[in-house]
Amino acid sequence: RMTAGEELPCAHFEVDKQNISLWPREPPSKMDRPLALRKPSTLCAVLTFLTLVLVTSILLQSILYSWLLGTISDVRINAQLLKGRVDNISTEGSEIKRNQGGLKTASVQIQRVNVSLNHVHSQLLTLETGLEKANAQIQMLTKSWEEVDALNAQIPELKRDLDKASVLNAKVRGLQSSLENMGKSLRQQNDILQMVSQGWKYFKGNFYYFSRVQKTWYSAQQFCKSRNSQLTSVTSESEQEFLYKTAGGISYWIGLTKAGSEGDWSWVDDTPFNKVQSAKFWIPGEPNNSGYSEHCAHIRMASLQSWNDASCDNTLPFICKQLYIPSEP
Repeated sequence: RMTAGEELPCAHFEVDKQNISLWPREPPSKMDRPLALRKPSTLCAVLTFLTLVLVTSILLQSILYSWLLGTISDVRINAQLLKGRVDNISTEGSEIKRNQGGLKTASVQIQRVNVSLNHVHSQLLTLETGLEKANAQIQMLTKSWEEVDALNAQIPELKRDLDKASVLNAKVRGLQSSLENMGKSLRQQNDILQMVSQGWKYFKGNFYYFSRVQKTWYSAQQFCKSRNSQLTSVTSESEQEFLYKTAGGISYWIGLTKAGSEGDWSWVDDTPFNKVQSAKFWIPGEPNNSGYSEHCAHIRMASLQSWNDASCDNTLPFICKQLYIPSEP
């Protein structure tokens, strides 16, 4: 025990202006202190230690409390931010769903575009093939143009040759024309000779047959038809002259007739009858239709005015006329 007047050794502190020490300045040694004082010193040390621990704990709690408050505030702020992000995510989720539909539509369109691209690709391949062919043709044309250029260089000489050839061609054409005319003339002469050998006479594109037998006018016409001809018509003064001179004053039926006493004269081969021209071929006073039965005409005299009308039933020699048709070469 400690008396009332005693002081604990741990109550003695040395106060320094610079340092404060909780330990006694000069603790007594164990041998010097009495046994009764050793336990209170240990208790004082324990209390001091506990006091320090308590002070440290309080300090730590105050520090940790401030830190926890800041952390809780940060957590709340982060929670609000997370909530906003979650809201944004939900909004974006709905947009994503809407975009999924758009993506499906876009996928279909992409597939269509791919099909179109494949078609375009095939067309491009076709065009490439066409271009290759065109290039080959262009090369061929280029070679052809080179040949054309070479030919162009020869054009002046060719023109001179052509001029010479033109002159020669003109001569050749002239000779060909002459040969053709000669051929025609020879064929015509051959045709005429064949007809002449059969008793026909040729005059200005027509053959004439002066018969040696006598027939009525109608029988004479039938005979001429059987020889692809008609009783002769007279269309010009030169033809009339040829006929009466060849007849030599012998009467020959010609193809002039009329229908009845009041009918007009006409040619049996349908040649138009020129009444004005024919007037100078009749014998003066003819035709007189003697006995009202003279409906056929014949050449009676060797003169320009040699026609006479007579009965068609009279028998006389006759003249057939056939148009000359050139034979085929």
